[in-house]
Amino acid sequence: MFRLLELETVHWDFWRNFRLPLDASIVTISGPNGSGKTTLLDALRTLLALDCSKKRDYKRYVRRNGEDFCWLRGVIDNQRPQGSSRRPFGLPYQSDRITLACRIDRRGGDWTRKYWIADGEVALKDLEQQGEEFGVRDYQRILHGAGLSPAIARVLSLEQGQTDKLCELSPRELLDLVFQVFGDKDVLDRYQEARHHQEHTARELDAGQNQLEALGNNLEKHEQKVNRYREWQRLNQERVELVSEIRPRLEHCLLQREADHAARTLLVQRRDWRAKRAERAALQTESEALDAALAQAQLRKQAAAENERIHNEALYEINRELGGWEVIVKQQQRLQEQAQAAGGQAADAHEIERLESQRADLLVRIAGLQQRQGQLDEMLENLAAGRRADPHDVAAFRQALSQAGIAHHLLTDVVEIVDAGWQPAVEAALAPFAHIVLLQHARDAERAMALGEKQRYRNFIVPECVTAGLPPQGSLLEVVRFSSAAPEWLLRTLERTRRVEDVAAGSRLPRGEDWITRNGYLRERRGGRHAAPEQARFGRARLDALRDERAQLDKQLAPLKAQQAELAGRINGIKAQLSGETAAAQLAGRAAEFAEARSQYETLVLRRRDNGVLAAQQEREAADEAVAAARASRTRLDADIARLDRETAERENRAGREEQIRRRLRLRRDRRQFPPAWRDAATNQQLVEKWRDATNVDRRLAEIDTKFADESWETDDTVVALRDKIAANYRQMERDLAARRRDNELAGEQTQAARENYIAVLRHTVGRYAKNLKTLGEVAGIRVEHEPVALGNDDVTLAQAGLSVRFDFDAKGFMGMNDGDASGGQQVMKSLILLVALMMEESRPGGFVFIDEPFAHLDIVNIERVSGFLKATKAQYLLTTPVTHNVNIYDPATLTLVTFKKRPGEAWAPGVKVLMRDTSTAY
Repeated sequence: MFRLLELETVHWDFWRNFRLPLDASIVTISGPNGSGKTTLLDALRTLLALDCSKKRDYKRYVRRNGEDFCWLRGVIDNQRPQGSSRRPFGLPYQSDRITLACRIDRRGGDWTRKYWIADGEVALKDLEQQGEEFGVRDYQRILHGAGLSPAIARVLSLEQGQTDKLCELSPRELLDLVFQVFGDKDVLDRYQEARHHQEHTARELDAGQNQLEALGNNLEKHEQKVNRYREWQRLNQERVELVSEIRPRLEHCLLQREADHAARTLLVQRRDWRAKRAERAALQTESEALDAALAQAQLRKQAAAENERIHNEALYEINRELGGWEVIVKQQQRLQEQAQAAGGQAADAHEIERLESQRADLLVRIAGLQQRQGQLDEMLENLAAGRRADPHDVAAFRQALSQAGIAHHLLTDVVEIVDAGWQPAVEAALAPFAHIVLLQHARDAERAMALGEKQRYRNFIVPECVTAGLPPQGSLLEVVRFSSAAPEWLLRTLERTRRVEDVAAGSRLPRGEDWITRNGYLRERRGGRHAAPEQARFGRARLDALRDERAQLDKQLAPLKAQQAELAGRINGIKAQLSGETAAAQLAGRAAEFAEARSQYETLVLRRRDNGVLAAQQEREAADEAVAAARASRTRLDADIARLDRETAERENRAGREEQIRRRLRLRRDRRQFPPAWRDAATNQQLVEKWRDATNVDRRLAEIDTKFADESWETDDTVVALRDKIAANYRQMERDLAARRRDNELAGEQTQAARENYIAVLRHTVGRYAKNLKTLGEVAGIRVEHEPVALGNDDVTLAQAGLSVRFDFDAKGFMGMNDGDASGGQQVMKSLILLVALMMEESRPGGFVFIDEPFAHLDIVNIERVSGFLKATKAQYLLTTPVTHNVNIYDPATLTLVTFKKRPGEAWAPGVKVLMRDTSTAY
């Protein structure tokens, strides 16, 4: 490192100008307080581009004197050190002396500085021409290459009073100062800054991760919006397809199927219509022949009836006369029976009671049968006359409906069974509904049901009725005809009930299908049962059933009446016997009367037996039967003709043919309007299999409309672009965060590894400084040791690490840097050793050191000891000291600079005086 040889200033602080020699190992700057000792050192610091002491800077010194510029010029030694092949300042500076200069100028209210370096010793007036101008950083770099390292620069910049207080630093503070002086502190600070930056980056990454999560939540929300938009779009598209394509195609396909089915049905009906027309023509011919036969039978009946009337009148006269004689003959027979009974045993009153009881029972049975016979006669009479024959509760309710003006029918009034072989089956299916009331007008429903509630009518009242359509083949509806509208549910029941011959045939049908046998065994969803009633209720079979029941009643009444007459005769005989009049006496007294009555009775009996009433009656009955047969044939033939007329009208089905024409026209019009793709039969078949009919399409449309109305939807298509943008931002941000995290983790690993490697540099720095301490201690006669420094690659260890140095003065034992056992001089010696060790470099020995007032508060012995230390070291020292100290402070100095205070009223301070020690005199 170079040495200072000369200093020249112009307009520095309150000095106008001076030129001082500095070519000495120890230069003492002496003067009273405030005379400019530190100002002189700051001039040297500014010349070397170092920081001034305390909080001062070069601007403070140049602005105080009122001048616009300031010059600092110094001459330094550029000789090769012993054992070295190069000068402190390398090429192009090859002189033994180098001139350094600094010019400070006022520019626009501020101060700027420039530096020059000139080879050789150059005056100020020639410096700008001969020297080379540099900026501050370039100038510092050149000085650094000449040996003014950052470590020495920091030592030279120590403030006044700090140089003798280094021993008061804590181990941690001393280690920081060592690292700071030797440049390691900046490296550690940069490592720390890197760590802080990585931690800050990690926090930013965490914050970015939070933002990414928030963006992800936003993306998820927009994904849901996109899903709702796409579902709305799909439903809307589905609705459009249903309305614009599927429904029309489905209706067209169904209409085509319906037209094809109707065409087949109409063809079958047309063939049946022709057959029915031919059959009716044959029946019409038979009807004309039957009319002639009926007329002849009626003529024979009239003749037979007249012949029977004549014979009956004659028989009536015989019977009237015979009746009178028959009474007397019966009296004779009764008296004879009583006489015989009197001869056998006495009459008993208990026998009369028994016989009377039997007769009463017979009378009750006869009365019941006669009552039922009367009901049947009334019903037969009503049916024969075309009147109604309903049960009493039904008749009462129908009468109430008629009085209320409510038009109606019973189900029995509108049902006709066209095939008598299936009469039991139809009766079984319709028996529970025989007395349901069918209203002609639905508007009368409320009034009719109010009457039903009032009279507690237990059968259904049906206001909604429809006309029966074409019955399905094989259904029970096929053998039933309705003369007016019927309940729809009843028609559906008959439609879905299949006709089978027996249970075995019904069991072969698919499961779940209803069927009924000819005998009336019904199978439905609830199970199977025999449902045919005992008495028919529908059609002509009802009249035949009533007639059969009437004949059965007659057969039951005949024996009962004969038994009743026998009991009455026995009772009368017993009563006469009990009255005391004997039958024998009566027979004797009336013998002549009884004989004449017997003779007349027998004669009249013979006359009645021989008359022609029986033959006339038989002839009349035969005529009646012939007329009845002809009428029955006529009725049957009329029924068949009426049936054929109805069937012909049904088979003609003009309304069906007109409807088929409308279907064909619509199909033709639709085919012209539909796209060609809609004619694909396979696709249309799939549509029919999927949707069945238009009702399902309407139901699906209703579901979609309900969804649109009840739920919230996204209908703006920009939500997809917004979702894509958010997704792209999310992916980009995710990639950026991942890249930054990888970079930060890699930088952390590299920083950790670099700092771990740099720990060796720190240990070398500590070892070099400790070596300097021991070397200086040996020069000063002081033993110096230090405790091992724990330097680890972690923040806590580095933050807690410290350099603890111990000193042994005069072999009295080691002491710390700032313990109470050391004297003031020892404290100064400690500080000087610590200070000088900071600026020692093995590669560039020597150099210079600025020390402010090292001898403050020292006694003579300690001043001599410090002086001896300074003389023993190979450095150039610039020391400051006040004039109040002992003169021994000047003992080590070979050159003394004396400063003076500026006198009041004068613009400039007195110049610095120079005292040179005469080294030629030996003491």
